[in-house]
Amino acid sequence: MLSAAGLLLLVNALGLGLDVRLWWQVASGQADSGTMFLVRDLRGPRALAAIVVGVGFGISGAVTQAVLRNVLASPDIIGVTSGASLGAVASIVGANAVPAILLLGPWRLPLSATLGALLAGAVVLAVSYRGGISSFRLVLVGLGVNAGLGAGVSWLLLRAELPDLNSAMVWLTGSLSLATWDLLFPVALVVLVAGTVLIGLCARWLDILELGDDVAAALGLRVRAASLLLLSLSVLLAGATVAVAGPVGFIAFVAPQLAQRMFGTTHPTPGRAALTGAVLMLLADLIGQNLFPVLLPVGLVTSIAGAPFLVWILLVLSRKRS
Repeated sequence: MLSAAGLLLLVNALGLGLDVRLWWQVASGQADSGTMFLVRDLRGPRALAAIVVGVGFGISGAVTQAVLRNVLASPDIIGVTSGASLGAVASIVGANAVPAILLLGPWRLPLSATLGALLAGAVVLAVSYRGGISSFRLVLVGLGVNAGLGAGVSWLLLRAELPDLNSAMVWLTGSLSLATWDLLFPVALVVLVAGTVLIGLCARWLDILELGDDVAAALGLRVRAASLLLLSLSVLLAGATVAVAGPVGFIAFVAPQLAQRMFGTTHPTPGRAALTGAVLMLLADLIGQNLFPVLLPVGLVTSIAGAPFLVWILLVLSRKRS
């Protein structure tokens, strides 16, 4: 059902309808120039960007929540996304001061965002680590790091020149309009490789970690090493994903929880969260483009929808504890 919904949303995003002949013409390059321009240069990159971002955030959020056993431990809450934002904004506004950054070409944003995410994740883990990884302590430290990195982004924006400021502000809203094939290629490559590792090779580790650290260790799993590897891959994935559309809020938090409830699993699973994240991104972009008089960035739509979901999750957790 969810796959069918995603397929319908993708068909709508490309704007080709259900005309099989038109699809064949576009796929073979025989459609008219106007149709090819719309699909190849406008709608195609935007639709693929929505899928890549949804898959990347979905997997990253699921792994982080499963390893830390905390529904609030998603990359956008514990500071990873803010670290990626700081790195990306620095590469945007710092290009004039350091022209060598431009030599990276389409890899500039992905590398900067990924480096920022990895540094933020390392700081959060280093400060919160006390003989082990405590999810409660990590979330608290992450919230503090998140606030500090947000201040860093604001400082960079204050010092930016007007053209760079405009580009950075559009990117920070969480917009798919800046997606291009050149930008999508390196990010899609990272999402494909890291996502495949997390879904295929590390899924069993997540199942074992769900049993608790003591049981996992008794079953032969090196808990600390496995947890650090999983979290590192999750941070890498989140950082690369942020480069495509900016810090799109709540997808990494909502997709794993929604998938867990829809599929009835005991913990967030990366594969199902990836599918849910892609569908949510396509749906949010569809709403942002068609439901309002003006075009809304997808990040604004996900934030409007995600905030009530966060409140609901907190109420559910509060009732369980009481």
